[in-house]
Amino acid sequence: MLILILQILYYLFFLTMFVMSAFIVYHITAFSYCSSSKLITLGIFIPVVGVLLFTNFILFSQINLLSLFSGVL
Repeated sequence: MLILILQILYYLFFLTMFVMSAFIVYHITAFSYCSSSKLITLGIFIPVVGVLLFTNFILFSQINLLSLFSGVL
């Protein structure tokens, strides 16, 4: 039961990070002063956030929570 709760909390955290990233992308596109700065900023932000979210999800999926919390459960 504890493992299921931790997984749900992680997925909520991951969804929150994704929504905040989309919120930042919206504000970059809506409130940039010029189109060149918008393209440069999005060109840096989107790949970096994509890699960070992807690696975070993959690394969390590789954790064996049952063996990690075997002493607690």
